[in-house]
Amino acid sequence: MEEEKPKPKSKFIIKIQELLDKYFYRIFNESHLLYTIIFFISAILIALISLIPNWGDLILFLATTISLAFIFLMFFGLIPKLNDFLFSTEKRFDRNKIFGFLIAFGISFVIILVYFLLGHSTQLPIQFLGWDLILPTIFIIIYFGWNLIQIFFLKVGFEDLSVKINNKVLTKFELSERKEYITITFLILGLAAPILMQIGTFYGFWSYFAPVNQGDPLDNLYLYIGWNVVVFIIIGITSWRLINLYLRSKKNETPNVFSSMFYIFIWLIIWYRVFSFTNALRGATQPTGTDVIMAILDVLLMVATAILVLKGLGDKIYTSRIFNVNNMPFFLFAFTFLYIEGQIIMITGGGSLPGFFTDRNQVNLISNFLMLIITVFFYMWYSEYVSERKGLIMRKRYNQEEVISIISDFKKYLEDNEALDTNKIGDKEFQDFLQMKKLEIKGQKPLETESKKVQVEEKPFQEEKVEIEKIDEEKDSIEEEQEEENLNEEEME
Repeated sequence: MEEEKPKPKSKFIIKIQELLDKYFYRIFNESHLLYTIIFFISAILIALISLIPNWGDLILFLATTISLAFIFLMFFGLIPKLNDFLFSTEKRFDRNKIFGFLIAFGISFVIILVYFLLGHSTQLPIQFLGWDLILPTIFIIIYFGWNLIQIFFLKVGFEDLSVKINNKVLTKFELSERKEYITITFLILGLAAPILMQIGTFYGFWSYFAPVNQGDPLDNLYLYIGWNVVVFIIIGITSWRLINLYLRSKKNETPNVFSSMFYIFIWLIIWYRVFSFTNALRGATQPTGTDVIMAILDVLLMVATAILVLKGLGDKIYTSRIFNVNNMPFFLFAFTFLYIEGQIIMITGGGSLPGFFTDRNQVNLISNFLMLIITVFFYMWYSEYVSERKGLIMRKRYNQEEVISIISDFKKYLEDNEALDTNKIGDKEFQDFLQMKKLEIKGQKPLETESKKVQVEEKPFQEEKVEIEKIDEEKDSIEEEQEEENLNEEEME
């Protein structure tokens, strides 16, 4: 019997597929769907094994092996001849893809097995290179490092959205009075948003910490109230920063809604961390098992951050020799696996590293608190920095390139207004001034000075002048000789 031809896809399905391929780097495309399923099955398997006590070494072995397998597939994806073999779009579950994954898994399995058998810290002269020490350390660093730097990549999307909203809103209001009105409106919304979110969170979790019966201890309630006081202090500090930016933009006569929108977006992340910390605190004080919803939200945030990281790299990724559109998903899978293992290893332990925490709630308490602090400090610095760079407030800080640009513009301004004698202050003098102030752009060659050009242009004229003088001297000498001869002839006569 002939195989049935696949039905043509509708335009809507094709559009959805294009969006998924664009924002999720083809992990849901037919070419990579099998590998995506393998990734999720492996992650679920690791999560289930982590529930078994004293199996930390097995989890460490499996996570390292699977992650290395995806790394090998990433390098296989660089070979053009293997594209049809590994990334066929005709079949989602092509046997060649299964075979390709098994080859990569087999190679990584042998390598990691040999390392585990012969590379224990007690077997190596440099103990830290042992798998029981270096692997758990690397995974924990990846887990906390990834969490702590998330905000630096999330801000790219927040900044772009804030700029678009700012331009769209203010273009509708040409009069300065209306712009001032809309700016104040967005300022009030920005200040109110975190307060309203935190009030809702406070009352939403109240029942979990309040004593059920009269006479029950109030320790949990006091702890909860103290935590909320800390959050409202953070709201006060960040609100003052927003108000300060508004006053400085008003003084600079640059009304905008950018600062307010950026503040709201940043506070969405801060609030999520506050919510996660509060939920982890509830789980730590009243153990209720694993919170599936929070785990899903953490994964979604991690995926969103990963996408923004890759977007930030932009053309550098796809024009490099390491990454292309086919092997990028394998890098994501490998990195995400190490991230997941970093969290698990702190609970189960592994190698020579004991388990530091009894459950995920304690891990989430530490990680969410650190991310909260990092995000707040980041906002306090970056909100002013980006407002200065966009000309919304008066600048206080300039880097070398910006200082040189301003001085160059000022020099040109003086020249255009004939307020500067270019014969006395040319490019050479300008470069000397920059060097005296230690303002030099790396990689930029010194400008060819006008004095050098003048010297080059004047040189042939100087040579001609010398030649003319020589000719004149020769003429004078000839005339003198002729006069002497004439005198001699007259004397003879």
